[in-house]
Amino acid sequence: MRPDHSALLRHPGLQAATAASCRPVGIATGDHRLDALLHWRGWPAGNLIEFSTSPGRGEFTLVAPALARLMATGGWIFLLDPPHLPHAQALGQIGLPRDRLLVLRCPSGRDQLWAGEQILSSGTCAALLLWEEAGHWRQAQLLRLQSAARTAGVPAFLYRRPDAVRQPSPAPLRLALVGSSAGTRLTLRKQPGPTGQSLLLTPAVAAAPAWRQPPTPAGIRHTDRDRARRQPSPAAPGSPARIST
Repeated sequence: MRPDHSALLRHPGLQAATAASCRPVGIATGDHRLDALLHWRGWPAGNLIEFSTSPGRGEFTLVAPALARLMATGGWIFLLDPPHLPHAQALGQIGLPRDRLLVLRCPSGRDQLWAGEQILSSGTCAALLLWEEAGHWRQAQLLRLQSAARTAGVPAFLYRRPDAVRQPSPAPLRLALVGSSAGTRLTLRKQPGPTGQSLLLTPAVAAAPAWRQPPTPAGIRHTDRDRARRQPSPAAPGSPARIST
């Protein structure tokens, strides 16, 4: 009797060799130079995408073209614990409708994984962006997030501190953003195939004008785990499902 390998193939860090030989189609980044470097010819859909960076290196503006494409499908973009609140006017300038973004704050870093899994499984999420709080995520936590992203078929962009590049991760795509006098340099740290390539981001990306300080801009919904668990009124068509345990 031949052994059953179905359980192995469901593991988020493994795939069949026949599947690996077929180059998948990714979500266009909006920068043809970056698309040419990436194995997927864009951001990999349904996967964890990890950035090692300090805030303000263009990390949000870099993914904005892909977010705009994903929003066009009718989904919502969730920002989980961003370093600052988005600037409503700047969102329009980079092509993001501000009424399709939801900002959530977690009472503690331990709630981030729970919230991320609930968002990805809600059926309303077009993309999830997370900023790692104090302390690095454990390998098991990252595996759970990768599995949730793959099951939902939704990209999850995880922003970590620069020293996280030395930590292991199941994310199939890992990149580093480092500032210099010439701008912000992006370096590929991990992907299927060649790594180590880098490119200098355009000034429009490196400027990263998308953040502002409180108060919350008009049109941006700001909530947290406790508010998300309250019983909501009947949802309007197209609104995101309630997040619950």
